[in-house]
Amino acid sequence: MGRSLSTAGFVFAALGSMACGSSTPSPAAPTTAEVVSRPIASPKVMQGEQLLAKGAVKEAAVLFEEAIADDPNDARAWLDLGLVHEEEGDWSSAEKAYRRSTEIDSRFAEAFNNLGVLLRERGDLSGAVNMLGRAVALDADFGAARFNLALAYEDQGNREAAEREYLEAIRVLPQDPVPRINLAMLYLDSGRPDQAAEQLRAAKPSVAGDVLLSVAVGSALRRAGAPEDAVEVLHAALEHASDPPPTELLAELALALYAAEEPDAAIRTMRRAVSQRPDDAALQYALGTMLTKRGDVDQARRHLKRVLKLEPDGPFAERAKAQLRAIER
Repeated sequence: MGRSLSTAGFVFAALGSMACGSSTPSPAAPTTAEVVSRPIASPKVMQGEQLLAKGAVKEAAVLFEEAIADDPNDARAWLDLGLVHEEEGDWSSAEKAYRRSTEIDSRFAEAFNNLGVLLRERGDLSGAVNMLGRAVALDADFGAARFNLALAYEDQGNREAAEREYLEAIRVLPQDPVPRINLAMLYLDSGRPDQAAEQLRAAKPSVAGDVLLSVAVGSALRRAGAPEDAVEVLHAALEHASDPPPTELLAELALALYAAEEPDAAIRTMRRAVSQRPDDAALQYALGTMLTKRGDVDQARRHLKRVLKLEPDGPFAERAKAQLRAIER
């Protein structure tokens, strides 16, 4: 979920980063309902949107600029020109274009959403919350804006408001797993594993075939104390994965198998992960730890020493040294 290309849908989807901290007050919602605006595309704007969707950014920009020259109050052309500027990395011009779109049409929810996303990325969280709040006030069923508002609230540390908006995004987009995954992560970070597991189990059918999202769900299920569910999700992802499968998928499956008390299967899977990425100290440490607990001292020693060779001052170095000292007693 993210910016909107007019009413055609979402341009991209991504998991948001988690935030924590003290809560901040939520802005009051408008007391009077307004009718959301959905500007009709002129022929030039429609053609430009088609080009932009195909990645022809410069060609699209020409058409949007021509549309604005024809009608300086074309809010939809200004919105799309903002997208072009973002594609070009010109955030300042993108912000100006989005703001112009909202000034022309104060009921254009998509323009407020795009402006809010941009402000969040630029670190203006208060501005982002205000713009995204405006978008959802105009269109209560604007799922992307609900999700983006939840992310902005989380960045502010306002978990209560973020939870509310994630739940609204789930209401509007029940088949989209991303809001559920983000809400589950919020629950985990808030010490609510049972509620996290509930959301993650609901997301399972929607991530089938998507390796990246399956890894996210599997990892979170393991953290929520549901390793058997994690193994199920990750095994299903393995069936859809490329050959060789992504190392991250193998590593997470190994951790889930270990948590589900299947150490032999876990070690076999972690060996595959290590064979694909032998210079990864974290994987070497995980395999060494599993082997230590199984009593395979010689093999464990080799992998733990590998950790120290790869990253002598890394995050796993002291723990590897402690395990080696315990083995050699």
